Amino acid sequence: MSRNQRNFKLGKVNRGVLEEQQAREENKVQNLRALLYILPLIMLAVLAVGIFFGYKFYVNTLNEKSPISPSEYIEDDTHSSNPMFLITVSAASPIDKDFVPETVECCGIQIAPEAADGLNSMVADAKKAGFDLMVVEGYVSYEDQAKRYKEEVEKYRKDSKASLIMAEAHVKKELPPAGESEQQTGLLVYLTVKTDGKFADTPAYSWLTRHCVDYGFILRYPNKENAGGISYSSHLFRYVGKTYAHNMRALDMNFDRFTEYLAAH
Repeated sequence: MSRNQRNFKLGKVNRGVLEEQQAREENKVQNLRALLYILPLIMLAVLAVGIFFGYKFYVNTLNEKSPISPSEYIEDDTHSSNPMFLITVSAASPIDKDFVPETVECCGIQIAPEAADGLNSMVADAKKAGFDLMVVEGYVSYEDQAKRYKEEVEKYRKDSKASLIMAEAHVKKELPPAGESEQQTGLLVYLTVKTDGKFADTPAYSWLTRHCVDYGFILRYPNKENAGGISYSSHLFRYVGKTYAHNMRALDMNFDRFTEYLAAH
């Protein structure tokens, strides 16, 4: 075999080895690219599984705490046996015309005696924090509520030319008829401060909603539309006692949802 022939064969062998090495390198690169593509998907899948089981654990933890029996909500305040703390007054459950609760004078209004200490302390502590809370209204009698409701209906009819039915439907969203107002229980108070704007936009309101449960009070109508059809009000606070108030906040429930929850359990 001539030298040229041997060199030609060696060249073919070298090219074959080189091509084989290049093929292996290309496979490595392709495998690396595939790994880099698949790895984030694997990480996302692992993360999704972790979130899923974490959520299930969270839900199971909540379920272990719930349902809670009514016995866990026994009021531990001084006047713990008063059933009025959780009484609901509305069109669906009106109170009798002859119902007249016991009241005492407090902060210039009449209020149920069980709520007086809490209201006094709340107003005093608000003042220490720099807020002069004004207690505008407390207990309202059946007769006074009937008079106020009638006057508001007549005023609305005069101003809007609405029918009696339309006027009553409008007024009762903010001022319930006699027998359907919780102000007749002596547990509901109307609070405000001097302001040129809305009470809900004031620092006093922020302080009040944050601390009211410490005195046994809750914001009674916190939603746009509450049970009984009463509209949201930033002014009306209801006394329910410290334990119930803190339980409602802990469970993130308003008054209506909380009483329904207790009734169901």
